[in-house]
Amino acid sequence: MTSPDYNEYRELIKKGQYIKAVHLAEMAYLAGNRNNPFWLTRQAAALSRAGKYDQGHGIAKQALALKPSDPYSILAVAEALSGLNRMDEALQYYEEIAQDPKLSLYARRGMLYCLSELKQWERMLQLLGQWEMPPAASLQWKVKALAGQDRLQEAIDACRQWLEIEPDNRQGMWALTELEIQRDGLEVVLQKMGRLAKIGSRPPVYKEIYASLCRRAGRSELALRQYEQLTQTGAQPWILRQQAFALKKAGKELEAIPMFEELLKLDPKDFYLHSSYISACKKSRQFDKAIDFYENLVELHPDEKSLYGRIKKLQKMLGVEI
Repeated sequence: MTSPDYNEYRELIKKGQYIKAVHLAEMAYLAGNRNNPFWLTRQAAALSRAGKYDQGHGIAKQALALKPSDPYSILAVAEALSGLNRMDEALQYYEEIAQDPKLSLYARRGMLYCLSELKQWERMLQLLGQWEMPPAASLQWKVKALAGQDRLQEAIDACRQWLEIEPDNRQGMWALTELEIQRDGLEVVLQKMGRLAKIGSRPPVYKEIYASLCRRAGRSELALRQYEQLTQTGAQPWILRQQAFALKKAGKELEAIPMFEELLKLDPKDFYLHSSYISACKKSRQFDKAIDFYENLVELHPDEKSLYGRIKKLQKMLGVEI
């Protein structure tokens, strides 16, 4: 389906403006044929992407009631159930559309995710042997299943096959690093990544991993130097996030606080950012600043109800400190 409304909806989803996409889909449904589940499925999908799985499930079930055989409605129900951590139920819906010509890849990916959450490693491997999937995607799930069965060397071999297809793939590099730490220990892998991170032609992921391992090994200053180098090359929010954590761990709360604030403006749902930000403010006695920040953040994200609770928590802390 192509229409100005649908094109706008897709742009909103691409930009991560999920609540606006929900409202657009709702208005389009009310203005159109109410026996057609199309816009209900789009509304449900946007709600799931916004983390509002309960609402998404309700709307998806409404769509499915209109047309029980509609694969997009089935997918919307499955995605919402998966988000609600109702994996057994989600799996049943994904299975219904696993052979659908247009949606099989989404359904199979959903099934593999559910099975991995349920730790059904053997069934994952059986399905991966039966299905035709892009080789890199198939190997990515195979690595997870083999690691889940503690077949460490086989998982490492599969991970290396994946990286042959997609050299320096970020997810693949992180997976291989974690597996090698299990096999060889943190110190051995830290030294190896330190050598690789020094090679100028290597992509930034090597420095990212090395910095993270330094932080994990308690070498905060070394980690900070790596993050500083990465930020000079136009770092992604993920790098800034790690740098903020490293600054806090190094006792540099006043430098970390403004970084946490910028990151929370981008992602007000990130529990770990909130926790570290409040901890840094508490340690540096920046309670008034934190309350002002959260009040401004509420104006930017009025739908994020958890922010009101955080303001109350900080006000209580401030009262205790006084």
